[in-house]
Amino acid sequence: MKRKNLVKKLGAAALALMLAGSTFTGAFAEESETLAAEQVLNLKFTDLSLLDVNDVRNANEFQVLTEVQEGLFRTFTEDGVEVVENAGCTSYEVSEDGLTYTFHLREESMWSDGVPVTAQHYVDSWLRLLNPDNAFSYAFLATGIEGAEAYYNGEGSEEDVAIKLIDDLTFEVTLAAPDSSFIKKVAMVCFYPVRKDLIDAAEEAGGDWTNDYTLHVFNGPFYISDRVRENSMTLKKNENYWDADSVILTQVNLQVVDETSTQAQLMESQQLDVLTLTDLEYVSMWESKVEDGTFVHISQDEPSVTYLVVDQHPAGEGGPSGLMLNEKCRLALSLAFDREEYALMFEEGLSTPAYSLVPYSMTVGDTEFRSVAEEPLLAYQEHIGDSEYLQALFKEGMEEAGFEGELSDVTLTVFTYSPNTKTTNILEWYKQQVENALGVNVNVEVYPDVSTWKTARDEYKYDFYTMGWNGDFNDPITFMELFVTGNGYAKFMGGFSDEEYDSLIEQARSSQDEAERLELFTQAEQLLLEKGGVIPLYFPQSQIYYQSYVKGLSLPLFGAEYEFSRAYIVEH
Repeated sequence: MKRKNLVKKLGAAALALMLAGSTFTGAFAEESETLAAEQVLNLKFTDLSLLDVNDVRNANEFQVLTEVQEGLFRTFTEDGVEVVENAGCTSYEVSEDGLTYTFHLREESMWSDGVPVTAQHYVDSWLRLLNPDNAFSYAFLATGIEGAEAYYNGEGSEEDVAIKLIDDLTFEVTLAAPDSSFIKKVAMVCFYPVRKDLIDAAEEAGGDWTNDYTLHVFNGPFYISDRVRENSMTLKKNENYWDADSVILTQVNLQVVDETSTQAQLMESQQLDVLTLTDLEYVSMWESKVEDGTFVHISQDEPSVTYLVVDQHPAGEGGPSGLMLNEKCRLALSLAFDREEYALMFEEGLSTPAYSLVPYSMTVGDTEFRSVAEEPLLAYQEHIGDSEYLQALFKEGMEEAGFEGELSDVTLTVFTYSPNTKTTNILEWYKQQVENALGVNVNVEVYPDVSTWKTARDEYKYDFYTMGWNGDFNDPITFMELFVTGNGYAKFMGGFSDEEYDSLIEQARSSQDEAERLELFTQAEQLLLEKGGVIPLYFPQSQIYYQSYVKGLSLPLFGAEYEFSRAYIVEH
């Protein structure tokens, strides 16, 4: 067995010394600092639609659940470098064949009600994640476990899933095939432990366990103490947390602030302590505040891509146009967009135009994927916006699809909901780009709210729409398996389905050879992009600002946007 142990870098002893005398030096600061009397952090957030770790889906849920719950590992950043540390586990072992993982849990971990966290809570969670009756979106991450895929597909039983309880602090998992990204996957929120006894009790009593925080217990650094739906949430320090001595903040206030101008005002008046900008005009407006030390500014590439989803679901019959099942029509649509112009017009030049699905921050082993794999659409760069070439290509696709008529007879539908000024301008830009390049018509549909938009999406009333994806862990597969046939997110990704692509991703998933994985991912991405399975637009770049009196804040690339369990406030 190969023993793995992720060493914890900052211990309770160092923190106790810091707290004992209000000023401190060393690991926590470059010079002496004095702790503020009030250790409260104020953040903007979007209210959660659920509190169920197994059912986690969105960035706002990852943010809160990462801080109030805890799994096997926790990620911090030190000088911009990610450091993954043991959290719920003290160590794990991997068999020589790469199939069996044995996890050893931390004896001192407990829930906020004083109940110890046990291996059974992990076993219950992982089996619940795979239960086909639940249809959890991230279940696909666990289907590599032996017997799991059959169980999830309704072709096997829970008893056949190779997740084995050894004792109160040990459990064992056996994979059907080696998976070099398995540990990265199980660090995610959907694999956190659960209290099945409380879930069952809530369901029997008719309670809303999915979204009622009073029915939950917490094993993370904080717990939810108060919540006003669609308005605010309060987190307080969890004194039962195994590493409570390392948590300095006593409270975190989360508030819903929709308007970007209001967010900026709250930052300027110190009513918000951290803000990731969505209105990039403030980057230049706040230069003086960075220079005078009021704000700290972090600009970093995100493991993220924004793209256009194209309706390839057979049930959608090619979208309202009837043409999106055709590869040539999709590729012509992809090449209609001037990505450089988009980045300048809508991202203030602070994002990177995307000619591929996988962003630049992803690695395979120690090799950055993009350093060896050229972005596939760059091979078509001379044709981007070339109306003569693109119209001929689109026309070929029309004929293959059996569409009778001219380009001017075609109407492509793009839709959105509750648009702001920027979104409206982007949709108008889509319309101009496509109409000018392809000679077709573009219909912009606007729905009043997300509910009606989702209904229209599920009824395939679109040809394309804007979507984005943040990588869940550092491996290209976190982007590429979204387009594997039958993936849990397939309905949100346009329904691309290709046997060759599926085979390439399956080989990459199980390969232990990094060079082979690089080649397989390269082939798969090229196939996906050349068939117009997805239309990448740009790779975002985060513009994060925080007050200079905030210290110890981590900004992980994956999972939660902010890791604040070791943050603290100094006098100001």
